[in-house]
Amino acid sequence: MVFEQRRGNSGLRAWRGLLAAAGLALAPVSAWAQGAVLTWNQELLAITQQTSGFLLAGPPDVAMQMAIVDNAMFDAVNVTSGNQYKAFAYSTPAASGASATAAALTAGYQALFGVYSADAWTNVTTNSRFNDITQSGGILDQITTTYNTAMTALGSSQAVTDGIAAGTASANATLARLNGTGAGSATYAMINGLTPQSAPGSGTVPGVYVPPSATNGRPEMYPLWGTVNTVGITASQLQTVMASVTLPGVTNTAASAADQVQQSIASSAYAMNVLQTECAGSGVALSTTVAAACAAANTATGTQLFSPQTLAQNQAALFWNDPGTTIQPPGHWLQIADNVLASADLLTQARVSAAMSTAIVDAGIAAWGDKYTYNLWRPITAIRNCNTSTGYSWNTTLTAASCDTGWASLIATPPHPDYVAGHPAFSGAAATVLTDLLGGSTSFSSTSNSYCNGGTAGYGGADGITIISCNLGSATAAYAAGFYSVANGQCNSISLGTSNVNDSPLICAMTIGFANFVAASEGPLGSEYSRVVGGIHTPFAVTDALSIGNAIGTMVLAANFTQVPEPSTMMVLLTAGLGLLGAARRRR
Repeated sequence: MVFEQRRGNSGLRAWRGLLAAAGLALAPVSAWAQGAVLTWNQELLAITQQTSGFLLAGPPDVAMQMAIVDNAMFDAVNVTSGNQYKAFAYSTPAASGASATAAALTAGYQALFGVYSADAWTNVTTNSRFNDITQSGGILDQITTTYNTAMTALGSSQAVTDGIAAGTASANATLARLNGTGAGSATYAMINGLTPQSAPGSGTVPGVYVPPSATNGRPEMYPLWGTVNTVGITASQLQTVMASVTLPGVTNTAASAADQVQQSIASSAYAMNVLQTECAGSGVALSTTVAAACAAANTATGTQLFSPQTLAQNQAALFWNDPGTTIQPPGHWLQIADNVLASADLLTQARVSAAMSTAIVDAGIAAWGDKYTYNLWRPITAIRNCNTSTGYSWNTTLTAASCDTGWASLIATPPHPDYVAGHPAFSGAAATVLTDLLGGSTSFSSTSNSYCNGGTAGYGGADGITIISCNLGSATAAYAAGFYSVANGQCNSISLGTSNVNDSPLICAMTIGFANFVAASEGPLGSEYSRVVGGIHTPFAVTDALSIGNAIGTMVLAANFTQVPEPSTMMVLLTAGLGLLGAARRRR
């Protein structure tokens, strides 16, 4: 049952400490039995940290990888546990006597191998570090080592052999359904996301998204992702959810998306949303004139939403940022689920992971669909270009004080449009599923990854994938060498003055506790508003995204992973049904 590594053995990059970090390096059989699903979840998260800093492996793609791996494991565990729930892709009579642990381990391994041996990964040749972990076989060899270690611990009984067969069949079925290469597949959307594809009017028409590629930066992230085939809901349901939200200030919803954008950016509602992001999400101290505009808005509205946010809220924005080189927004929720599920039985772990991942990937498809339907510019573009002196005059309700050509967001702006936000959509879907399956009073703590909010990352730690330093070069006022490191205590430095801005590009891991899943998705320190405090989204973009995620989470649970009635229950229902049929015939 030991699988040979299917890639070359020379020059391989070892992933040190991955098993140790998961607590499974020398685990006995009983530990593997409890942690088979979580083993592959954690392995996927470790891989994501390695790959997410490159052009591939953005948030929606990470969600798809989660859905492939977790659904393969769910079907494998389900079929070896008596088919207690509706199958996802592998529907077959229950594999009586087969090892559910062997099935889960095999399904997870085969699914991961299928994802990372695909051409979308192995054909990338533009980055030496990326090649080191893909083409040289680093990822594939690591997961093979993990699998072989686990299977050796299980032994070679007939139950294990049968479990391997079930896991292999389940992975093949899931890969066949979700890992295609043609139009409508995630792979197609990934590959076509490597080429700049600016929307018509970008850079010349107010309101139209201006991507980093306009100034020789990275391409727009996955402009075709909205066309990817859905996983847990139907295409018509997806369109309904996408159409359920509307830009503020739009009076003619029958107009084209481009015309709706023009209606919106001219409205006072949109102007106030932009101002709120400008006031709450600045990464630098607000100018005197902008601060006055924020204070005036507070007086006019009777709220404090236009003020610089609290230290805790700014820290939450950094906590939920989840940029490249981290486990990404979907992975952050998988980590949360893994922590909560640590003591659950294998079937529960598999079902919850699969249901949540399925909802998250469909939420990403919906969010990216709306993003590239409306192509709405980011707040930073609106704030820097809101009067005639900067080339635009897109809203007459904004005062000159609100325009700031030097404004910068607290966290770096990702390469995709503002509306709708991605993270709140993922979070709403995840929180809805977890609340339904695990309860609304489940409290937990979550720890974020370290990352560089600017500059070049330096890696270290036992696993070789933890960021321990950031280098901005020599041009910096804070440090002569421009080098920020954990060892020197130069991370998470948020000034305690009135601005509460981040003073260091090195963001270290931080832990936040939440009373329940909803508090993590939409509470004061939740992911939803963190994107406004981070300065990268308008308030309406995050509230509408959360609404989309919540709706999709509910739809996914209604159609998938439902419990199959016990045979005795079905017999009772059948008997009752026959009795009613007989009574009806007698009445005739």
